[in-house]
Formats: sequence, structure tokens, C-alpha cells
Amino acid sequence: MIVDLPSSTTTEVSKRLIALRHSVGAMAMGRVLTLLIVTDEALADEALEVANDATRQHPARILAVVRANRRGASRLDAQIRVGGDAGASEIVVLRLYGEMADHGASVVTPLLLPDSPIVAWWPGEPPSNVAGSALGSIAHRRITDAGACAAPATQLRRRAKHYSPGDTDLAWTRVTRWRGLLAAALDEPPFSQIRSAVVVAEPDEPSADLIAAWLAQALDVPVQRVASEVGTGIVSVRMDRENGPIELVRADAGLSTLAQPGRPVREVALRIPDAAECLADELRRLDADEIYAAALTGGLRKVTRVTGEQQDRTDEPVTTTGEERELMTTGTVRVSSDSETLAADVAAGVAEAIEEAVTTRGVAHLVLTGGSMGARTVTALADRDLPAEVWSKVHIWWGDERFVPEGHEDRNDQQARDAGLDRIPVPAEQVHSTPAGSSEEELPAAADQWTADLAAQASDGDPAPRFDVMILGMGPDTHVASLFPGRAELEVTDRVVVPVTESPKPPPLRLTLTVPAINASERVWFVVSGADKAEAVATARATQDDPQVPASWVRGTRETVWWLDRAAAHS
Repeated sequence: MIVDLPSSTTTEVSKRLIALRHSVGAMAMGRVLTLLIVTDEALADEALEVANDATRQHPARILAVVRANRRGASRLDAQIRVGGDAGASEIVVLRLYGEMADHGASVVTPLLLPDSPIVAWWPGEPPSNVAGSALGSIAHRRITDAGACAAPATQLRRRAKHYSPGDTDLAWTRVTRWRGLLAAALDEPPFSQIRSAVVVAEPDEPSADLIAAWLAQALDVPVQRVASEVGTGIVSVRMDRENGPIELVRADAGLSTLAQPGRPVREVALRIPDAAECLADELRRLDADEIYAAALTGGLRKVTRVTGEQQDRTDEPVTTTGEERELMTTGTVRVSSDSETLAADVAAGVAEAIEEAVTTRGVAHLVLTGGSMGARTVTALADRDLPAEVWSKVHIWWGDERFVPEGHEDRNDQQARDAGLDRIPVPAEQVHSTPAGSSEEELPAAADQWTADLAAQASDGDPAPRFDVMILGMGPDTHVASLFPGRAELEVTDRVVVPVTESPKPPPLRLTLTVPAINASERVWFVVSGADKAEAVATARATQDDPQVPASWVRGTRETVWWLDRAAAHS
């Protein structure tokens, strides 16, 4: 039976539920739990179908909070399904419109049953802090699915940052069979020590990330997460030890294989369970999953991520030590004790790079950044004893600039001069300050002028010179240069310079290099200091090309290096 209640209230829904229970039978009152689905309209039908199938295996009543159109007047459209139309349970669908869409907890609370455990499930993008959200705070367990999110690796980092007992993820549930087979293999002789492990899977496969994290945490050995081709899913897991590896390899069709030293190769079933099976498995437990918690919060940052090309160059596992094992790696990590030491280390690296460029090509192009670390780096460069003949062949640029009058304290070039740029013996005509101005009307012409300045120093018809070192700071929101999260400037590909208006960080008018201009640099160096940037560093390094994480778009043609102080290296 299906009952529609358009433009309703929770009081009307409650009354109708009671009436239906009397007429159909009080089937919902004895259920062991309430499954709370939190979703948008686009995923609502599919999520209800999955939940209905899951509750056939593990009975529960279902409350679905569907965030519908936020525009217009607040309204609640409800639908009640009981009996045959509800599978093994009672289903209440609550579609929230207008301002009400942001107050799902207030709507749901009157419909909860006393003393009934609550399990909340987000089939799509969950809030950043699931347990701290209004709906998450009323649930005993909270189920997310990193595999259904736009940036799975970023989601795992957020889940780790905000983990609370009772949290779990279907990306973890999907590999229960993998974990069981690997654990069983370790319990069989010969019982020699595992030295390292490698998990091979497509780049954005969160289940593989969690397997790698589980191995790293449980075995306390170096674990590589190697990227395979997109669409390959999880390819294999190998655990290396003295007397030979244990290797679990998934087959595209038929049975997969488990190979161990001294034993015949076994064929094993490694079918990935569907969403309903995974959800049903999670509904069977109400206690916290301590193994998942340890892998998520402790193991993820111990895993080393490498590309397939890097793995092909060596048969030996890559090992990391110290701070480099503290983060999931993309590019190279170099950690200094504090911000002053960091600036000195970066300056030493810059000196080496530009001396190499001048020796090999007769010219070097260095791009500086603003902010406190940019100023410290300039001071450290000015203090270095680099021959004047080398500096005479160097051109200095900035990756972005605040569009304010020349000499203004907000300008990156003025901050650099205040920090000691004038002590560096670079000819004045080779210090390429970005055009200055004060009004939005002047901004397009300034962008054109900067574009022309870059082209004038380029070779072979390129739109910009070949930058030897591109130094970038990064904000707590992961912005780099003046490329901010979710902004259109991030996706510009046909220009090297774009103007920025209404910047989310003052001043509102700016000029910035685009992603293609930055990524044409030989060396892209992030220079980041402070504990307030640690989460942003981890987020940026755990994903690629996320529109909400501008730093994840940036990489050099020769190398990408994260220069961090100790505070920024620990999230």
C-alpha cells in the first residue's frame, strides 16, 4: 500500500502511520532498527530500491530524507509505503523543499521509534563531518560510500579527520572477502615476517586505498598503492616476505587466484557484492568497527602512492621513512623542522636549480609567491652566496598578483622587496612585476599586458617562458596563486593569464597564471607552513583535479615537491 501526503506535516504523517499500523498490522514496531537514508532527489529512487532489498535480508523500517528543490516556499511532501510495497518493512519518504531542506533532523525526530537503534546512510556525497551533522548526531551508526563520491580519496581523508565510533563506509564493506582471504593466508605456514606490500588498483578506487591502509596499520610495514589503468578496479594485492610473496589476483572473468610459496595456486571467488548486500552486512552490526577505524585514521597516512610508470622502473618496493610516511604521497615530500628552516631549505633548492638552468641553457626563470612564506623565502635567497653572474641570467616573475596600485603593501612584488629582493643582484629589467591598477575596468587590459610580457620572454612561439621553478603557497582552502575552489578560472585552458574579480579572499581584484601555464613549469614547488594548513595539504595530496581542491590540479613536468614544515606535514 502506498499513501501520498503532499504539502503535509510531521503530525499528519505520524497520525497516518498509526492508522496504517492498526489496519495493516503493527509490523514496524518490532523492527530491530530504523534505517535513515539521507540523499538528494537524483539518487532517491535508486537508494530506496537498494535499502528495500537490504531490509529483506535484515529487517528494518526506513525513513528517507530527500533534499529536493531548495528554492521556493518550505514544504514537506510525504509518502508512506507499507505491506507488499515496502518489502520487509515500513518506508516513509520525506521530500523537503525550500528552507526545510536544510532541517531534516527536525522533520525526522518526531517519526523515530523509542528505543529503536538508528543507522544513517548517505548513498551520495555526505557532509564533511558526518557524525557532527544534525542527522548524523542522532544515529548510532553512520554509513557513507566513498566510491559514490566525486573525489573518493578526498572523502577518505575527510572521514579520517572527522571519524567517530560508529562510522563506516561501503568501500570498506566491499572488500570484506579480500581481507578475509589475505588474513587467512597469513595464518597458514610458513610463518615468516611480511616485509612490504603492494596494492594495485585504478587511481580512484577507495576500496583499494582501505585495503592498503589496513595492511599498513596491521602489519606495520611499507605499503605501496600502485595506480593501474582507469576502469580496472582492484587488480591485485601482494605481500612480500623472505620465502616468497603471497599474491591475490582478481580475474576479469571466472575465479581469481591466490598464490603462496610451497602451495598450489588456489582459485577463489572474489565477486564484489552489490550495494544492497553491502548495506545489509552493515545493518547486522551496531557496534563500532575498530579495524576500519584503525585503518582509516592510522593506516591511510602510512601508504605510499606511486604511478604505474614508477612501479615499472623497479621490482623493489618503494620505502619511506620519517615524515614522508605520514602522508599519502603524490609528488615528493621534503619536511623541515620549522618555517625559518623551511625557507632556508627552499632557497638552497632554488639556488641549485637556477644555477643548473643557467649552466645548461644560459637563462633561468623563477616564479615567486606571496604571503609570509614567500617573504621568508626571498629573505633566505638574498642571504645566499650565489655568484652575481648567475643572478644576472635570472628572470623573476610572480604566479599571481593583487590588482592594487604599485607599491601597495598587498602586492606580492612589494612584499618581496620589503623582504630583501633588492639585495639579490638580478637586473631590474629582469624583475617582471605584474601590471598594477585599482579598478575593475583596468583589469582586462592589465591581463593582456601581462600576457604580452610573458610571450616576450618565451621562445619557439610559446605563450610563456619555460619556468624552471614555480613556487606556490597554498591557502587553508587549498587555493594556489589566485585559483580558488569552484571558480571558473581554474578550468581555463586557452590562456596563460586570467583576471579575477570578486575574489573570495581580499582584495577582490587579481591577476593569476592559469593551470596550463603553471603546469608547464619544470619544477612546481608548494611551500607550506603551519598546522592550520595540514588538513589542506593532506586533502590536496590525496586527490587529483578536484574542482574544490585547486592545488590538486597543479604538477610540474619534471617534478612536484611539497616543501613543508613539521606542523604542516602532520594532519
